[in-house]
Amino acid sequence: MLLSILNLGVVAGVLVYVFRTTPGDVSEQTVSPVQSAVSVVEPAAAVTEPMIERVVVTNEFRWDQIESEDYKTYIARLRSVGCPEETIRDIIIADLDKLLAAEIAGAIGRRKDLRYWHPEEEEMLNDVNPSDAYRKQREIEKRKQEIIRELVGADLSRERMKTSGHEDYYERRLKFLPEERRTQIRELLAKYDEMESRLQPSGVSDARPLTAPQKAHLRLMRQQREDELASLLSPDEKKQFDLWLSPTANEVRHGLYGMDATEQEFQVIYQARRAYDEKWGHRDPDLLDAVTRERMEAARGDMEGQIEQSLGPERYAEYKRRQDDDFHVLSGLATRFNLPREKVTEVHGYKIVAQNYRQQVYVNTDLTPPQRQEALKAIAEETRKQVQSTIGPRAFNELLRSGHGGWIDE
Repeated sequence: MLLSILNLGVVAGVLVYVFRTTPGDVSEQTVSPVQSAVSVVEPAAAVTEPMIERVVVTNEFRWDQIESEDYKTYIARLRSVGCPEETIRDIIIADLDKLLAAEIAGAIGRRKDLRYWHPEEEEMLNDVNPSDAYRKQREIEKRKQEIIRELVGADLSRERMKTSGHEDYYERRLKFLPEERRTQIRELLAKYDEMESRLQPSGVSDARPLTAPQKAHLRLMRQQREDELASLLSPDEKKQFDLWLSPTANEVRHGLYGMDATEQEFQVIYQARRAYDEKWGHRDPDLLDAVTRERMEAARGDMEGQIEQSLGPERYAEYKRRQDDDFHVLSGLATRFNLPREKVTEVHGYKIVAQNYRQQVYVNTDLTPPQRQEALKAIAEETRKQVQSTIGPRAFNELLRSGHGGWIDE
């Protein structure tokens, strides 16, 4: 019986030790587990039925026992008390965001101490280069990504997506790869996206077409990107990647908008376009001689003929209509003003009719310049009247205001 009582005392003492001692806090320990056990229960030698002292154990955990200025120590302490890895990642990301918030604010260019007489918005508009601000923010974000990867082995972008419920463009299209490989490819693509953006900075209102040397540099960068992708992906993975993210596939999807195309229709168009792009896609028509340019146009005609034969006349006509950006603009306008979808096709039809009539006027050599001008004016007026009556004055005015209705009066 005495032995049992002693054992009970040892257990109680150990409990006291466990809950009053924290990882890395050895200096605060004043007694050993054995001493605790002895001090808790002192059996009397002459008592036949010893008194058992009740021990109340409380959890004296304090957050300052865990926190540390060194992130690795901080993380080790969190793990030692059984903190879930996901929670650790959330804590470290939030702490790092707070730590670098001042740098982000400085990169944006806003005043640290704003007063009511300060013209801050005008300063932001005229004195801050948006490209420089974006570049600085990207550099800070890259540092965060490297730190998070080193500390907890996590992808910062993906962790942010989990908490926001949002998946970025690449994440949604790279799901055929496991997470670790997905991160690797996404970072590679982001690197080349940033390199391309430097050729034509975003936010520049007077952006001009790329020069011939810039175009050559762009083609070289894209080839380098393809080479790096090929070294990281298996042949089957590269095929999947091209279906999701190649320029050819993106152009095909653009042309299939609103068609409810099948996978088979996509593949027919994609394979024809891919064969053409592999031979001619890297060629700049402006730099070709007349003979080569003619061969390029003939190859494009063959490609279109192959697509039309595979789709059939009706589906091909629908496909061609949806390749026109004006059709996409009209679709967005219909959504905004709650117009029936048939109105989009009808108005786009007016555009085709107007273009055909104008072409006839231009090639008619019997017309004098005043007669030609008068004919073009009549076409514009009739087109304007038909479009406005079809979509209504509000949508019509918005079309003109947006700058996408130039085909009406051209």
